[in-house]
Amino acid sequence: MHQNHVRNVVCAAAVAAALAGCGSSSTQSTSPGMTSNIVSIPGITSTATFSFDLGTFDSSTNRYYVTDRTNKSIDMIDLNAGGTVTQFKPGFFGCGGQIQVSPGAAVDPTPVSIPTCVSTAAGVFPKLTVNNDNSGPDGVDIVGPNLYVGDVGNVWIINKASGALVKKLATQTPTLRADEGCFDPDDNIYAISTPGAANPYMTFIDTVTQTIIAHVTMDQPAGTPSGGLEACVYDHATLTFYVNNDGSSANGRGEMDGIPAADIVALKPGSAATVVQFTSLAATKKFPLGACDPTGIALGPGTDIGAMCRQGNNGETLTFQILNKNTGLAAAAGTDAINAGGGDQITYDAASNNWFLATSRWTPAGTSCGAGSATCVLTPVLTIVNGTTRTVTSRVASGNNSHSVATGAGLVFSPFTNGPSATAGGVGFPNGGVAEFLTH
Repeated sequence: MHQNHVRNVVCAAAVAAALAGCGSSSTQSTSPGMTSNIVSIPGITSTATFSFDLGTFDSSTNRYYVTDRTNKSIDMIDLNAGGTVTQFKPGFFGCGGQIQVSPGAAVDPTPVSIPTCVSTAAGVFPKLTVNNDNSGPDGVDIVGPNLYVGDVGNVWIINKASGALVKKLATQTPTLRADEGCFDPDDNIYAISTPGAANPYMTFIDTVTQTIIAHVTMDQPAGTPSGGLEACVYDHATLTFYVNNDGSSANGRGEMDGIPAADIVALKPGSAATVVQFTSLAATKKFPLGACDPTGIALGPGTDIGAMCRQGNNGETLTFQILNKNTGLAAAAGTDAINAGGGDQITYDAASNNWFLATSRWTPAGTSCGAGSATCVLTPVLTIVNGTTRTVTSRVASGNNSHSVATGAGLVFSPFTNGPSATAGGVGFPNGGVAEFLTH
């Protein structure tokens, strides 16, 4: 199930060994991004769709975690045990959607479980439509001995070693997912976004008491709902939560919002009923992102902060932006429009001084064609951007829907869906699983 893993971890530790050809995959290169392994996931086959969202690596234990909607689990790859996979199943919702019982009938908005994570064929009734906002688990983050996991209507706290349930906290919207989160270790606060709400909001949790402090509604101005919310990151240097906002009245196609941690600390102890407006908080930041349609966010070296763009209009240049986290301006000339977009989760790996971008909607022309089509088949890649020069150094073929990425132990982890797809690409990555690449 996991080939030559110990050998590959040793190889990944040294550039010379990597160049000598570590790994057993058929996809090889002599630069960062060389494929080292493809990890099979229990319950995933060529006919069982692997529906996943985000992943994270725990450097203290050498374990990688990814959310798995198909199996209603957190999948843990343990590098200490030869890369074996363990699945935690405390009771996540799984793939969800809506049902239409007959032609012309209204769609029931109440999410129903879709065990195979695949919609029924067009014209077949009852007709199920998979909806991301009704599916989970979604984001996963490490907080001390626990994992905080976003799911439909809840944030789960589970033990990261055993998967045992510690606590489950209900969000404001029971039928919608809590999506992507981030942790502030300075103040012991966890934040997570609910993007599908009529008024998208962030939930802030005290990780010591494991209780909700407040929900922050991201209207700008008050009464004008955000276009949605994406990933967030906490920055120790500025003591700020940064979150990608899909659109405000001032920046219709995206901005990066900064919320000082002090604003949330001031709301303690708060409660699950505490709701405040973003516009009422002090010293917030709003960095315009232009025609970005943002997704992933991550801190880079120095004052750099990265925002992944996934332009939705066909023909637009796909971009990755590196900004100065203090000013919101481009970190250097042209870094607000690096041709490296079309993805979701991103990360900066300090050990290799590289950004790794999960650009699942990349095209040969470097322009958008949305989720792909028969006349514009996507060519998903792992994009590598040097942290010093802020330029693209490599694009390495990856799997269908490979929108998630994390790094650790000299490896890059990028899960992918069954493929290849006639519209979404992914040649060379069948059945679904987790691809591991080398960072050096």
